Amino acid sequence: MSIVTLTTDFGSSDAYAGVMKGVMLKINRELEFVDITHAISPHDIQQAAYVLYSAFSYFPEGAIHLCVVDPGVGSSRRPIAFEAGGYFFVGPDNGVFTKVIEKLSPSFIHEITNPNFINRSVSNTFHGRDIFAPAAAWIARGGFAMNALGSQVVDPLLLDLPKQTQSAPNLIEGRIIYIDHFGNAVTNITSGLIAKLQKELGAEGVEIEFPSGVIKGILKNYSEAPDSAAICATIGSQDTLEFFVRSGSASGTYGLSVNDDVDVRFY
Repeated sequence: MSIVTLTTDFGSSDAYAGVMKGVMLKINRELEFVDITHAISPHDIQQAAYVLYSAFSYFPEGAIHLCVVDPGVGSSRRPIAFEAGGYFFVGPDNGVFTKVIEKLSPSFIHEITNPNFINRSVSNTFHGRDIFAPAAAWIARGGFAMNALGSQVVDPLLLDLPKQTQSAPNLIEGRIIYIDHFGNAVTNITSGLIAKLQKELGAEGVEIEFPSGVIKGILKNYSEAPDSAAICATIGSQDTLEFFVRSGSASGTYGLSVNDDVDVRFY
């Protein structure tokens, strides 16, 4: 039994995700599907890249991660597949795999062009059904080398995602990179860099500036918030700094958005 995960922007009101599963089952009945999410914001490649990266490593080795957030479907963008870190990845070459590729450095990435591994008829508007789903199912069946899928891709498209920077001895600059269902605003500032500078500086305090205000201190968890409406900061499950409101939405209440600047100062 092979695990295939799905990450898409298809939502839950249409048949798209179900159709992809049906296509895969016609090729390989021995599949177990896990829906990471179908609620990626429409066409939001950066959000998809973050969500997939935050989830893929929690699955058993050999899992096939199928990601279809594909605003360029039917264009010249390439359909790709690769193996890295003990996992397989299938989807469009549009940047959704940026963080995975940067983390795992796959030896080979292949364009999916072999007609033996895709549907006979390929729609210009639904490559998820006609290219990505069949390729994922065939990979799960095995019995062939990945290079049978098609030619090697040496220049995968990588998004220019924001990076945290230490711009002064006591200053980390970063950005909000994701807003979750609860309105928590996740940044790209890592707990590792925060701990490193605190130790090097012998800092007694930390001040965090964001577009709508400044807060002091980093709490251990959500329940430490002094009241239910205050915006606070903690280290989230991805080991990065995040803003939260204990009984509300940090994003909605304080107007936080993806790509907002965040500064962390030690004193």
